[in-house]
Parts: sequence; C-alpha cells; structure tokens
Amino acid sequence: MIFSLFITCGFFTNAQTADTPDNNYSLPPEYFSLKADKDKMLFLVKAIGDSLDEGQLKHILDWSVLGLQMAEKNNIDTLKGIFLFDIGKAYAYEYSKYDSAIFYYKQVIPYFPDKMRKYNVFSVREIMDRYADLGNKDSSFVYLDKLKALIDTMPDLSPKRISLSQNIATVYQNFGMYKTAIRYFQVAINGQRQIKNFRGLGLALANLGELYSEMEDNEKAIFYSKEALEYLANVNMPYMQTAGNIADYYINTKQYDSALLYLKKSNEVVEKISDFETKLANRNILSKIYIAQKKYVQAKDILDSNIETLSKTDNIWNLCKAFLNYASLDTALHQFDNAIKHLDKGLAISKKNGFQLLTVSALQNLAAIYSKTGDYKSALEYQMEFMNLKDSIASTKSKADLNDLEISYKTVQKEQQIEILKKENDIATIKLQNNKRSVFFYLAGFLMILGITGIIFFQRSKRNKIQTQKVKAELETQVLRCQMNPHFIFNSLNSIENFIMQNDKRQASDYLNKFSRLVRSILESSRNEVVPVAKDMEILKLYVELEQLRFSNKFNYHTHVDPNLLQGDYRVPSLLLQP
Repeated sequence: MIFSLFITCGFFTNAQTADTPDNNYSLPPEYFSLKADKDKMLFLVKAIGDSLDEGQLKHILDWSVLGLQMAEKNNIDTLKGIFLFDIGKAYAYEYSKYDSAIFYYKQVIPYFPDKMRKYNVFSVREIMDRYADLGNKDSSFVYLDKLKALIDTMPDLSPKRISLSQNIATVYQNFGMYKTAIRYFQVAINGQRQIKNFRGLGLALANLGELYSEMEDNEKAIFYSKEALEYLANVNMPYMQTAGNIADYYINTKQYDSALLYLKKSNEVVEKISDFETKLANRNILSKIYIAQKKYVQAKDILDSNIETLSKTDNIWNLCKAFLNYASLDTALHQFDNAIKHLDKGLAISKKNGFQLLTVSALQNLAAIYSKTGDYKSALEYQMEFMNLKDSIASTKSKADLNDLEISYKTVQKEQQIEILKKENDIATIKLQNNKRSVFFYLAGFLMILGITGIIFFQRSKRNKIQTQKVKAELETQVLRCQMNPHFIFNSLNSIENFIMQNDKRQASDYLNKFSRLVRSILESSRNEVVPVAKDMEILKLYVELEQLRFSNKFNYHTHVDPNLLQGDYRVPSLLLQP
C-alpha cells in the first residue's frame, strides 16, 4: 500500500494528491478569527467531531492534516494522537482505504498508553473493524480478544462496555458467527435500554436487523429495523440507511406498498442532507419494486440513469447491483441477449471485488438464461461454477458455525462454573450464619450455667467461643479462596486459549505446564493450615511467571528474601503471600 500521506520523524508531508488537502480548506469563518494555534486546534477537534456525527466527511482529512501540522509544530502529543485518529477515520469512512486507516490508528495508541483511555480503546476497536472489512479474520480477532479482555474489567452498565459489545457483535457477524453476534447485540441492546442511550439503542437494533437479513429471516429483520427507526429519527445517516434496508426487506417478502413507504422515508432524509450515494442506492431499490410491479419503462429509465452515473464513481457495489437489476428487467422482457450482457458486466465487477453473494446471484441467473436460450453447454458451465462457489460459501459458513458453537460451549461452561462457585459460596455463607446462631445460643446457655455453676463452666464456655471463632475464620478463608481462584483460573484458561488461537504452541504448552504446577501446589498447600515460607514463595513465583506470560513479558520483577527465612523452619498460613 502506497500512502499519499504519512508521518516520518515528526514531519507530515504536504504533497498535493487527490486525498490530501489543497490550499482551500473550506474552514468555517469562525476559525479565521482565532489567533493562537492551540485555540485553532481545539476548534478543529470540535468541528471534526461535529462533522463526523452528522456524516459530513468531505473536509475531515483536510482539517485533520491541518490540525496535525500545528500539533507537530507545537509538540502537543495528545492533539497529535487525536488528529491521527481523525485521519484514520477519514481514510476509513470517506475513502474506504482500510489499510491506510489501520496505519494511522496504530500510530494513535502510543500517545494514549492507558488501555482505558478513550482514544486507545477506540483505536483498538477501529483496527479490529477495519481488519474485518479487509476479511483478515486472524488480525481482527487479535484486537477483538483485546477488547473482550478489556470489557470483562468494566461494570455491566458502563457505556463503553455496552458500545464495545456492539462492535464485537458486528465483527462476529462479519465472519458469519451469527449466534455469538446475536448474544453480543442483545448485551448492547439491553444495556442501551437501561442507561437510556436511545441513539445507541437505535444503532444496535438496526445492526441486529441487518444480521437477521443475512440469515434470510426477513420478518425479524423488519421487526428490529422498524423499532430502530423510532430511536434514529434525529440521526440522519443511520435513519435513511435503515429505512432503505426495511424497503429492501419488504421487497424480499413481496410487500411492495410497504417497501415504497419506507423508501419514501429514506428519500426524505436523502433530499434533506443531499446524500448522493444513498440516493443512487435507493433508486436501485426502486427499480426492483418497479420490475416486480411490471412497470418496466420506469425501471429502465432509473437503471439507465444509475448505470451512467455510477460508472463515473467508485461506488462499484451499487453499480454491480444495478447491472444485476437490469438483467432481471431484461429477463422479464424476454430480452435474453441483453440480460446476458448485463450479467457478464455485473459478474466481472463482483469477481474482481470479492462480492461473493452478488457473484452467486449472477452465476445462477446466467445458468438459467442460457438454459432458456438452448445453450446447454454454457448453462452447465455456469451452473457448475455456481455450485462450486456455493459449496465454498457453505464450507466457510460451516466453519463459522463450528466456531460459533465452540464459543457458545465455552461460554456455557464458564457460566456453569461461575454458578457452581456462587452456590458453594452461598452454602458457606449459610453455614457461617448457622454457626453464628449456634454461638449465640451456646453463649446464652453458658451464661445461664455460669450463673449456676461458677468459674469452672465459665472457662469451658470461653474455650468453646475461641473454637467457634477459629471455625468462622477458616470458613471466611475458604470463601475468600472460592472468590479468588475462579477469577484467576478463567484468566489463565483465556490466555491458554489465546495462544492456541494464535497457533503459538510453545507458549501455550509452557503456560499450561506452569498453570498445572501452580494448581497442584495450591491444592497441596490448602490442605495445611500453615506451610513453609519457601513453599509459599514457590507458589508466588509460579503465579508471577504466569502473569508475565499472560501480559507478554511487559513487566520485570525481582524478589529478595532474607536467607534466614528460607533456611529456617518458618511457616505461614497457606497462600498468604500471593494476595
């Protein structure tokens, strides 16, 4: 990938290309009244944020480059990171250059080393999403696992946790792991409802609607998308796209009047914000409705205009769909030669750009048309190609389903283990409460006896009280261990799983061996009230080594123990040093 725009040794190039800013930044007039660079940079940060919220992306790259140049000049690291992040957004959302976007997002992270900081978290999220856009599952899942580990440390109703759950769901959806995606979407939807973030709720519902459409469940797709519209009324781009999607879902169910109604809702916003690309996409949808209603002249006019316009843009997805729609019109008019021509053009675009679903549709229609024209040899060739591609897609889907089941199984296992540990904890709590009641009755009885029998029975009562407190302390220690051990075990198992997923067999084996030794040592030590200091130090050393492996040796440590402690017969309660 050749970048038209890059940073080297703190210097930002100002080369004039199609993607870099020209001398006219089209800045708001308020900008020019500001004198200090810092004020100008803060103005740009807000202006860029507002533009991103409104989907107005035209000047994002220009303004971000201008801001970064000033941040470099004034050596303000935080603003460097923010403007680098905005450049990544411009490449991702305005130019769809995902490699370039990833390049800039990765540069943001060193400026915000705290993993909980907004721009660190969002950069990791964007890198995960952009790798997913590129179809790079392994790289995408590396960053997905980082986010999953991060949200596990957040409160259930943390807005950041809810938002990231939705991003994780979208990535699982992108790779066909629908069950896992639905589970994360439901976490996001329930969370957004509880914190009353209605915009986020609308976006989550709209995404869930698209997922059900991919699963060919149009009824659920319509249900969730219509609910999403209620919360997106004041959010222009998601509203018009979701309304257009609903129109498409209704076409699949042959409810054309409803499709026209929601297409009209989408077009009202399109006209309001002058969104040219969505207008063309909606005209493609309208052509499908007209073909279904046998309004062939209107459909032809739309498709002729769309193909002419789209051919001059880089909107190849909608251009491909326009050719396929035109082939449907030709077929309805029995103009099979024209249908073949349009399908050939659509097939060439879909193959070149990896649009598998559109490729499948084009191949299937070509096989059907050649069969109708009596060219059975060509029909067979396209049918075979269609079947091979469909089998390949089915194989990919089977792998995704298997991954889905594996994640579901592990999740259920974890939930069951947590439930068992909670029950054990409840039992221990009940026993502790019963012991407290027993202590009360014993003390009352002993006091009565003390009043009658004197000093001898008083001493016995005192011994019983001490024994009871000892049992209570032991129970509390066991409860503490029940709370600590599961958390550590789950972290360790997740780390082992991560090494396996990355095919790092050596690290996985090393981690597993140390983990088993640690568990064995803990079990042996837990049988004794006290253990030698040296034994507890061995357990501590294993624990720290495991943490080093889990965090990829990102910290060093050194231990110093008085030799007299290790050589002498000094004992401590087991597992005292680790907490």
